[in-house]
Amino acid sequence: MAIPQAEAQPIGFLDEEIAEFRSNRDLIKEHLDTTQRLLTESFSKALSPEFSAKLKESLKFEPVRQKVNQLYRGNQTGSSDSSKPCIIIVGQTKSGKSSFINELLGGTFVAQSQSPCTARVTRLTYSDRIYVLVRSKTGEQIGDSQSPCTARVTRLTYSDRIYVLVRSKTGEQIGDVQYLEKPTIEEDLVKLKDEDRENDELISSTVEAGIKCEFLRHGIDIIDSPGLNENSSLDSLTLGAIDSFLPIIIYVIDSNSGITIAVQKDLKAIQLPEIGAEVFYLITKMDVSRETAVESSSTTEQIEEEKAERVFSKLQRLGYISPNETRDTCNKFLCVSCWEVRRFRRKKELMIKKNKLDPEALKEMENSKWVRRFEEVKTRILKFAQDQFRNLIVSSGGGLRRIQSEILTLFMDKATNIKESNLRKKKALYQIKSLEQEIHQQSKSIVEKNRDELLRQAGRFFAERKPLILDEVRALKYSESVISADMSQKDIEKKCVDEIHALINDRIIASFCDFLKDGALKTCQNDFDRLKQVVAEYEKDVEQTPAYQVLKKTLLVGYSLSSKDFMLGPLSIILRKMKHFIKLIVKNPGLVLSMSSPVEDERWKEYQADVYLSSVSKENLVDCLITSLNGWFENQHREFVEKITSSEQLVEKSMKLTEKERSDIKALYPRVARLHLLTMDVTSKYKFRGFRIDTEGKLGSAAQCDMFRVLNEIGEPTLAAKRIISCETSLDDIATEVYHSSAFEHPNLVHVVGVRLHKRRPEENWYTVEIYMELMLCDAWTLMQRYSLPVKQRLKIGLRIATSLQFLHSSELVHQDVALSNVWVNEDLNKVKLAPFGIVKCYSHNNQQTTSIPVYLAPEIATGRSSPDASTDVFSLGIALWYLFEGTGRRHPEYVELLPSFGPIQLPGAQDRRPKRLPGMPDQLWSLMERCWSGTPDSRPSAESAADSLRQIVDSLN
Repeated sequence: MAIPQAEAQPIGFLDEEIAEFRSNRDLIKEHLDTTQRLLTESFSKALSPEFSAKLKESLKFEPVRQKVNQLYRGNQTGSSDSSKPCIIIVGQTKSGKSSFINELLGGTFVAQSQSPCTARVTRLTYSDRIYVLVRSKTGEQIGDSQSPCTARVTRLTYSDRIYVLVRSKTGEQIGDVQYLEKPTIEEDLVKLKDEDRENDELISSTVEAGIKCEFLRHGIDIIDSPGLNENSSLDSLTLGAIDSFLPIIIYVIDSNSGITIAVQKDLKAIQLPEIGAEVFYLITKMDVSRETAVESSSTTEQIEEEKAERVFSKLQRLGYISPNETRDTCNKFLCVSCWEVRRFRRKKELMIKKNKLDPEALKEMENSKWVRRFEEVKTRILKFAQDQFRNLIVSSGGGLRRIQSEILTLFMDKATNIKESNLRKKKALYQIKSLEQEIHQQSKSIVEKNRDELLRQAGRFFAERKPLILDEVRALKYSESVISADMSQKDIEKKCVDEIHALINDRIIASFCDFLKDGALKTCQNDFDRLKQVVAEYEKDVEQTPAYQVLKKTLLVGYSLSSKDFMLGPLSIILRKMKHFIKLIVKNPGLVLSMSSPVEDERWKEYQADVYLSSVSKENLVDCLITSLNGWFENQHREFVEKITSSEQLVEKSMKLTEKERSDIKALYPRVARLHLLTMDVTSKYKFRGFRIDTEGKLGSAAQCDMFRVLNEIGEPTLAAKRIISCETSLDDIATEVYHSSAFEHPNLVHVVGVRLHKRRPEENWYTVEIYMELMLCDAWTLMQRYSLPVKQRLKIGLRIATSLQFLHSSELVHQDVALSNVWVNEDLNKVKLAPFGIVKCYSHNNQQTTSIPVYLAPEIATGRSSPDASTDVFSLGIALWYLFEGTGRRHPEYVELLPSFGPIQLPGAQDRRPKRLPGMPDQLWSLMERCWSGTPDSRPSAESAADSLRQIVDSLN
């Protein structure tokens, strides 16, 4: 495994990170409070009480509130808002933890011992002096001197001198501050005597130590936990430390012992949902002596590889590491050898002491594998901490954005009064619900009909697979946890029998997989495919409205409709349940004692396996399988009904809004959109950390903005950004456009993935808005200037514009800025997307404002006779088609070219001019253009009709 050169972080970088985190955390909370206040106060006045209550229930603020509250963890457990992130060192290996802490800090600060002892939590923190004091559980100092015979939690803090003090449970100092002569916190300061192990006052007191150390200057504390599963008070203390501000849990695993039962108990305890912290797995004692390598007939590298892989694969099997990860890609798993690092540190200290530095020898040691790896550990831990900040903000901000999007989507539907569409939705939902009920009943009967075939499958398994299983059992190698020195022969044999039974259970379950996929479940899957087709037909009807896109996703949550997901989802759940049932349905075969060691005796293994196989009831096994299948079907049916019922209620309520309700909603809509923009700005700050706009990589320009490439952290072009200069009053318009562009998923509309909002000067109300989206090559106008494209390919661009307008208009939206400079293409020219942030608005939110390039303006807009609507977009489409057919990107219609300049924005439209027909232009195309730019808006075709006509024209061209 290659070891990359670690890139050190600047000292104190986490201090800035924490300050920024707190600032953004407060912004998220402020936006959440404002959103909820709008809903409970302003919206409640605008909406009917029934609909308002249903809206509050459907939006589910509480889970988002819990996530936001988690950002303030630490404040709620007694620590102040100035608390630091903590590295919590947990593990069953005492010397391994101590060695790691010492080498992380670059000295022998924590006493190391191979013998386990009961000790308290120890906290190490950066300080300019070294002292020790004892604090209570609430942080108060206890007394004014330490009690050397009582073991307590120890806290290490950066200092010129090491100080030690003891604090009581309430945080009071006990005794005086001690300044240590040697820079080591001896074991006697933290360990507990046997008679004190149940004394809650002694156990809950804390030993606090201040240490001057470069690593601690990064703005992070280290807590050495006493270990779990030894004492309930100590367990509570350790888990309480984990529930501090931004806990970074490092679980230290001895590579020689591996994942023992005690380790598994620890991992289960520290990964409870209420703790909700990520764990970094550090594997220690990876060094291998030459003698060990010679004895095993393997190379040192091979033994190290085996040790690492054994622990990694076990963590994957237990579900703590994703099965898709490898040791090279996993950012929370690393192997180290503290012994090698300590040897290098001491040799270097000796050279310095003797004033005999050997640069070549130091360079060789610095480049050794484990020294380099340890430097990587430091960098990886700090990066791991930084990632936790990012994940917390992005997760909580993402939850809030979803709520804000649901409000906007729902209100957009209501305010535009799409009753006819609601009726279609209601009918389609009823059809899907009826079909799902029918399929649910059929699925349960299909499973029961396959009972005989399942029994035959079970019979074939026991007849054909038994010899193979017995061979596997004879060759079985027990896990390391089976035998220990303090176990009786009876206990050893029982554990051996358990492992044999577990192997057989796995083989029984595996034998049903292929049969279920190709047999009973195949028929069920075909029925689900039929449901999928009906949902797809429903999508064709409703995909034209963004609100329906949200709705249709809820329909697909209940069932996994793809073959792969169907098999990997419910089947895995069913088979896991079967493992439990198998243990219940087999008779207890008992144990056969008084034989040679089961670890070595193959006949003993075979006998146990044979007895166990003979005791399995095929009938009970099949009953268990059918019960599990039916249970899964019933659960999925229940969840599906709950979700679709909620959707039906929303549809029903949406049809009852009054005109006054819609009018009030329109006034509130921009306020929610602004909150959505501000929330997206906070999350984008973390999601796109290190990204920058390439001012040299300008992609194009439009009426009010420029488009640039965006480079990622390593300088690669990854995204595009539209940069807009906006005043305070225009932010509501931009916020609405950003929401629409981030919510829509249409192949011919640009999808917004992030936004950054920068105030140009503190005293001004002007902003630079950067809207992040997928990277495209250039706009269609620039494309025609660069390349000579066939007319058919150019008109295909026009067809994609018409398709995108069809989508927007069916959603009661108008673009208002249709121009070729707003149409983007990728390098392969197979993607054409309309940038939907000119002034995209709901019809009901429209005003006289427009940004369109003058030549694209409809006459009624140029003269101010009416507000933009779908027909004005179609007018602009007709002008765009003329430019596309002309094809050079340099020539304008004659009436434009005769003007000395574009002049007043209203001039071309006010004169009611139109482009002239170009040579070679097909009759059908010219006819479509004339209809699009008709002076009478009602005479213009719809975007859907224009798209149909364009499709026929494109198909007719060679």
